Amino acid sequence: MADKLSYEQILKNKKYIDQMLNTGDIDKEEKEELEYIWSSLESREESKFDAIISLIKDCDKQITSREKEISELKKNQEFWKNKRKNIINIIKTAYEKNLITAMPTGNKYQATIKKVKSKIIDNYNLWTKEEKNKFSLYKTTMIQRLFNGSTVDWKEEMLPDKEQLRKVISEDPTTVPENVKIVRRVSLTYNLRKRLRKGI
Repeated sequence: MADKLSYEQILKNKKYIDQMLNTGDIDKEEKEELEYIWSSLESREESKFDAIISLIKDCDKQITSREKEISELKKNQEFWKNKRKNIINIIKTAYEKNLITAMPTGNKYQATIKKVKSKIIDNYNLWTKEEKNKFSLYKTTMIQRLFNGSTVDWKEEMLPDKEQLRKVISEDPTTVPENVKIVRRVSLTYNLRKRLRKGI
């Protein structure tokens, strides 16, 4: 049967009995009774402590189990994401090779393919000094304490100017850094095919 007193209550009662035993103002009979109560409380304290640790252990077990389940679910989700991407690429590749229009249709479904912002793979670490000077952004980051204005951290870094790169790619692609790669991208949305209904 579970102890009705909480762990804290048992500890407080034990401390109170301990203080009474150390006062020296009690007779032999009272002392024996208090020692019995103290011994009982000590046993209850140990049992309560073991029960608490047992609950913590159960929680740890459940957490570990859920972490494994989440890990498996993430792996499963990633599998389906990759499968979806590969299947969509079948249609995208056909579009990029001009084998289908931007609005392919089947008997049941229709899709819309749209060009979206290209992805730039800058490979910035491979640029020459001249290329960095021409197509870079200079970024400074400062962290200060408000109450006295002292500087906690200061960072300086150079980053590729991707907006400038996109502009140059469209205007004069021959001047773009040699190691910059452009990935053309399209989006695909699909729905049930809209069928035309003639006259009623």
